[in-house]
Amino acid sequence: MTRIVRATLALGGLLAAGALLVPAAASAQPQPGGLLETTCSFAQIDAAVHAQFPDAAARLDAHPDRKAKVQELLSLPVEQRKQRAQEFLNTHPEAKRKFEEHRDSPQAQQHREKLRVLADTCHNY
Repeated sequence: MTRIVRATLALGGLLAAGALLVPAAASAQPQPGGLLETTCSFAQIDAAVHAQFPDAAARLDAHPDRKAKVQELLSLPVEQRKQRAQEFLNTHPEAKRKFEEHRDSPQAQQHREKLRVLADTCHNY
């Protein structure tokens, strides 16, 4: 697994790379919306995580290298983020399989909801 993916996993403790930045979907393909297409800066997202999900923020803060990778990923233009997500799924079938197996679990739904809240509110920070 790449460092960027590990870093984004730390953001929400999500199950697989495909679930990191995308809302619920019928497939493990990157879908529109969510943090994948956010126009918020990393600073805004980081502030939103700290304000709304302090436990997740503490986990991310405990790993500055991972946090830097999240910042790096979110600094990319939307199309490059989508491309990286798709490339990861294409080159890591185990992550894609894990995502598909768990995408409808209550835990995955909770994580998607947290990410949706962040995507919907990060402009307030």
